[in-house]
Amino acid sequence: MPGHRIFIILENPKERMEYVRFFEDLGFLVDATPDGSNALSYLIETKPDMVIADVATPGFFAIEFLKKVDEAKLLCQTIILASEPVVEHAVNLMRLGALDYLIKPVEMEQLELIAKRVLVASKQKPPSTQTSPSSRKKVKIITRDKGIQKLLALASRVAKSSASILIQGASGTGKELFAKYIHEKSDRCNKPFIAVNCAALPENLLESELFGHEKGAFTGAIARKMGKFELAHKGTLFLDEITEMQFHLQAKLLRVLQEKVVDRVGGIEPVDVDVRVIATTNREVKEAVEKNDFREDLFYRLNTIPLVIPSLKDRMGDLEILCKFFVKKYCEIDGRHVKGMTSGAVSLLKRHPFSGNVRELENIIHRAVLLAESDLIEPKDLLIDMVESKENLSDSSVDQGLGPEPSSLKEMEQKMIFKTLDQTEGNRTHAAKILGISVRTLRNKLNEYKENN
Repeated sequence: MPGHRIFIILENPKERMEYVRFFEDLGFLVDATPDGSNALSYLIETKPDMVIADVATPGFFAIEFLKKVDEAKLLCQTIILASEPVVEHAVNLMRLGALDYLIKPVEMEQLELIAKRVLVASKQKPPSTQTSPSSRKKVKIITRDKGIQKLLALASRVAKSSASILIQGASGTGKELFAKYIHEKSDRCNKPFIAVNCAALPENLLESELFGHEKGAFTGAIARKMGKFELAHKGTLFLDEITEMQFHLQAKLLRVLQEKVVDRVGGIEPVDVDVRVIATTNREVKEAVEKNDFREDLFYRLNTIPLVIPSLKDRMGDLEILCKFFVKKYCEIDGRHVKGMTSGAVSLLKRHPFSGNVRELENIIHRAVLLAESDLIEPKDLLIDMVESKENLSDSSVDQGLGPEPSSLKEMEQKMIFKTLDQTEGNRTHAAKILGISVRTLRNKLNEYKENN
């Protein structure tokens, strides 16, 4: 992720060097200090995109630090590390704008996922997304579609209630964006918005992630860990892909929704929580209920307010305004000067099936902004399905290094990777960003091509 800078505030030299090397290998610019007393001065001078700070670092005072970051309107995200969880302290830090509060030891892959998720947007939103409405970038849902407008009106009407909400829709339709919109319109807007992907974690980790655990509750539980419900106290908990949650965890979730308490893994006393739950799924929930994959009572509890987001193919009238929005967004992020799209590029997009919906469109436009050689995006810059776009690429593909039309999907993938590496002058981090894959995946692909040759 070239150009993104991370500042690490950590006393232990071995840990500090481990963090530095890990993020440098991912392509970040990394600075580190064992002393937090001059941290704010460094932030003002170098303006990093992310700060990772251990509360035990000498001279570092987390609450004061976050307040000053907010006062100085510094555009950085802050992750706080701690050896022992302190619930009240963690909640205060999250309210002051900390992105996350993690208990050491932290899995480096977890930090990598967090960094990749937030840093794309870090230069366009303030770090304190949970403070006052005036200091928070408003959620934008770009649409002219009457169906979407009706959903937004419904979401606004129910936002101030405490009712659970179930948002259904295909992957990439913007379900999380709707959840954030509802949170922003609610009375909880100045409290934490905590997101959990129920499909991204194995069963044993998901239980601990949601409900927390006590020290010694299982092998590797070296300290008490607060769950996401506790961290989202007074705010909103967003449960993505809820139908992927294991059946026995669904029963625990139902109890939390009914009783307003959580039981930490290995805990004795329940912990009171006040949380508004917004859940999403890309599956047909009633079918999951019929197959006994999802509890019927939990479905009805979550489905108090149902919202169904249409696929992009059902709102193609929004295509051009979405393209315009994404072009402007990524020009600002990447320092490009693309003004728009040719009619041929728009026509090609209108014929594309968009199985990945708005998310797929956004990724295509982001890539095109980076690849465009003029101030207008052309069909060749979109790099979408070769079968659909061959009329636009047939003559120019040889000139641009793609060669003759590939005979297989694997060959097409290889040619696209080599073309992108050529355009980025061999910069793997930049190429991976354009391709929408991790640097690690790109490295593995290149090794695979080398072995096959």
